[in-house]
Amino acid sequence: MNNTRNTLLIKLSKIRIGKIISYIVLISWVLLTVIPLIWVSYSSFKSNEELTRDIYAWPYDLFDNDSDEYVVIERTLNVRPDYDEKTDTRERLIIESTTISPGRRIMVHFLLKEDLPPEISNLKPGDRLTISQLPSVMRMYIGWKTIWFNYISAFTAGGLFMKFINSIIYAFLSTLFIVLFGLMIGFATSKLGFKKLSMIIIGLIGLGYLISINSVIIPLFLMLSNVNLTDTHLGIILVYTAFGLPLSVMLSTQFISGLPDSLIESAYIDGASVMQSFNSIILPMCKPVIITISIISALGIWNEFLLVLVLASSEFTKSLPVGVFSFSSLTSTQLGWQLAALVIATLPAMIIYFIFNNRLASGVVGGAIKG
Repeated sequence: MNNTRNTLLIKLSKIRIGKIISYIVLISWVLLTVIPLIWVSYSSFKSNEELTRDIYAWPYDLFDNDSDEYVVIERTLNVRPDYDEKTDTRERLIIESTTISPGRRIMVHFLLKEDLPPEISNLKPGDRLTISQLPSVMRMYIGWKTIWFNYISAFTAGGLFMKFINSIIYAFLSTLFIVLFGLMIGFATSKLGFKKLSMIIIGLIGLGYLISINSVIIPLFLMLSNVNLTDTHLGIILVYTAFGLPLSVMLSTQFISGLPDSLIESAYIDGASVMQSFNSIILPMCKPVIITISIISALGIWNEFLLVLVLASSEFTKSLPVGVFSFSSLTSTQLGWQLAALVIATLPAMIIYFIFNNRLASGVVGGAIKG
């Protein structure tokens, strides 16, 4: 009796120790994942100078802007107006912040002189003023632009908007082709009766899963150069589709092979063609695996960096990860803009993942079980 009790106590203690170790590992993993995201999020609201001073401090300079001092400057080639000079010829007072990137012509505002009191509109270059001296509407406008300075600059000065659109185009169209072609190949190899040929095709496609973009980037560049597809949206989409197909085909084949053959045979008896059977029977039943492939492919393409860096040479074809990298150079790095760009690039991927997390897990498990 005592031996049984001691054995149970030992087993319980082992279970408790195992749970404690599991919780420690999980909590450590969560901290290692979440803490950098929190740091990037709040640091994206810090000025470049503030990040250089103390990278871990909470943001202050951009938020506490009511008493910021500005200096009146002259219109030069380095000062880009935020309005159309051809259609709007009204006089403006140009002021630059003396605390945020002073002298670099980055934090600059163009104030309509007609909306300013005389004592401010008559200021000359070199004169100084504080935000509190301006009318309330201008204070709110400048205060808002100061808080979101990094994000506005990332889109305007960094040209992030076009890169954001390119990432959406690459992720959407490539994922569409990956899912469609993957399901077609999966249907053909598992339900059309060509067993030997199907095994060869699946084997060749499976080999493609072992090849990474990094290992064949130079041959890819040379091949696309020969057909004039470098620095084009089409060339990049075709490469993403090719590298996404192996996983799509494997998951689709596993899932479709588990579907009842009687459904397709009944469709053939009713006079349906192969394409009609695919559209009417296979596609509606493959929703779990479609969602799984779509999420995995879209997130991978959204975060991919090297391919676009090598194949895209113009701003017209570069994607968001390349845009984030472009804020760094040998001479200077806009840390605040880069962190804001990182948040912009990370946020859509996180939202998609959290929305479809359960569907992603069920789709992968469902595909494995069906096989």
